[in-house]
Amino acid sequence: MVNIHLCQPDSTKSCAACCGIYNYADNTRASLLKRFDYRTRLFSKVRRTEITLDVYRDAIRHREDAKRIYKTIYTCEFVGFVNADRSRVGCMLHPLANNGNDQRHESFYGKEICEGHFCPSYQKLTTNEALTVLACLDDWYLYGSVITDIDFVKTFFRIVQDNLGAEILPRQVESNTTLIAMLRSYFSLKVRWPYRDTTRPRFGKYYFVGEEYDIDRIDYDRLGCEPPAYDPIFLSLSSSFAARKDLEQAITNLDNLIEGFCHEYTRTDRIHN
Repeated sequence: MVNIHLCQPDSTKSCAACCGIYNYADNTRASLLKRFDYRTRLFSKVRRTEITLDVYRDAIRHREDAKRIYKTIYTCEFVGFVNADRSRVGCMLHPLANNGNDQRHESFYGKEICEGHFCPSYQKLTTNEALTVLACLDDWYLYGSVITDIDFVKTFFRIVQDNLGAEILPRQVESNTTLIAMLRSYFSLKVRWPYRDTTRPRFGKYYFVGEEYDIDRIDYDRLGCEPPAYDPIFLSLSSSFAARKDLEQAITNLDNLIEGFCHEYTRTDRIHN
């Protein structure tokens, strides 16, 4: 269980996944940046009482593409940038981002639900896992995508720690730029994975048909092999392998990344101990 705040952990990153930002059909970084930049500029007029919240809602409704991956998950129109340098996203109705004025009752879910909601990562991740992610990521888009994908984080830690025979310590990672770079390389697979299934609406391991969803399964029998240890990671990355050689290359890529991380972590551990 995590004992730190994952939503707004520091001044350089934040997560608004529970507000539905990755549920837009077009949820690329460039698309969300454009969306949140406009919202932030428009909401500044609400704060200056130049327009009302109703005018703001109407403007967003008419301007934005509201197509969603999963229709049941709401995409909140009040997510925007909540600091001056626009490095963090969050609720623009929240008192900390709204000059002390709490307007969360105006949101779809209301103040009570928004205030009391904690995503499964708070329960499922360990503090060491969360702190290691925090030490390696410094942008809201990738951070939110990673910290809320429990399988993606925990499978990596389990495999690495089994190889090391020891727990990954955040202080050892954050003091080594090579380890940080290696972990960033792994986390960045969320946005640069070449085997991503783009043929149907996907959200990690989940796929959607209308209002229904299910967990995907990779047909390893068709590929002529047993499920690899990386299967939870492949599912988190919405993978689809056309041929066995693609799967083998994906496994090799992860093998090299994890072996390199373990080697560097062990070398650093010997130096410090």
